Amino acid sequence: MASLDQRTGAPARRRPTIEDVARLAGVSRGTVSRVLNGGRNVRPAVLDTVNAAIDALGYSVNQAARNLARGGTGSIAFVISEREERLFEDPNFGLFVRVFSRQLRKNGCHLLMTMAQDEEEENFLGDYLTTGHVDGALLALTHEREPLLGRLLSNRLPLVVLGKPLGFEDAFSWVAIDDEKAAYTVASYLAGKTGGPIGTVTGPMHTSSGRERFEGYRRALGDQFRPGLVAEGDWSLQSGRRGAEELLSRNPQLRGLFVASDLMAVGAIGALRDAGRRIPEDVAVVGFDNSAAATMVEPALTTMRNPIEQTALEALQILDDLITGRVRQPVHVLLSSELVERGSA
Repeated sequence: MASLDQRTGAPARRRPTIEDVARLAGVSRGTVSRVLNGGRNVRPAVLDTVNAAIDALGYSVNQAARNLARGGTGSIAFVISEREERLFEDPNFGLFVRVFSRQLRKNGCHLLMTMAQDEEEENFLGDYLTTGHVDGALLALTHEREPLLGRLLSNRLPLVVLGKPLGFEDAFSWVAIDDEKAAYTVASYLAGKTGGPIGTVTGPMHTSSGRERFEGYRRALGDQFRPGLVAEGDWSLQSGRRGAEELLSRNPQLRGLFVASDLMAVGAIGALRDAGRRIPEDVAVVGFDNSAAATMVEPALTTMRNPIEQTALEALQILDDLITGRVRQPVHVLLSSELVERGSA
């Protein structure tokens, strides 16, 4: 007996199958399958005929069934090693989520986002990620010798880290920008713009980006470097403000400031203004990321472009290669960045 549509009482329309497509196109089921998987070794005329049948029937792949047949879940985890309040403050993570979700959806996959805020959550995630709940994982903001990475080291879960995983650089696949080179560019630019001391508010020094951006700054300053020109931040707006206040108290003649993220730079600009400093006339300021925060401040922020979307796409491609077995060894991708000049420097 045919099932009925619960809304209209009419016989329910059966979902078209791959066999229906094959019958309408006059080809084998295997040919339809090859078309659905990219059309390799299918003649153009046959490809057009099958695609026309797919459109006519309104056929769509049952991705859940396909994932089960392949032994997969159709889910990818995006794990962020950060406290919740920082996550929602930083505009970069919203962009990562949008790119990941958009691309995975095209492949019939689902993004699961979670945070590892403390040891208890890391232990839970270690169990969750390694017991078949997801097909792979993307990790962001890993710290030096990240305990979660140590736990995943002996597991075969396909995994890509956003940024260099300090202590595990050779063990896992990662996509990062050349932070040291980018910071060297920023500090050299400021040195050419100013005639006095150039300070920096760094990112957390237990992260690769925080450490390498500091090293680039120090290398550019050379003999002009002094520890008193450095304040450590934690990527938050408030830490940028505190860092700038600290640097001004130690260096009243400060003429340039490199802040390791745009969000911290916004906080730093607020502190400079409160201290009566004009930007860029008294202190030139450069941030990092070219995020939405860079254009939400006056004057707009000169900054280094962080290719977030390219990073996300590269990471997804590597993860797909790891999941499908096309790649079996860790892959490392280092991306370049560029200076975006605006009014702050």
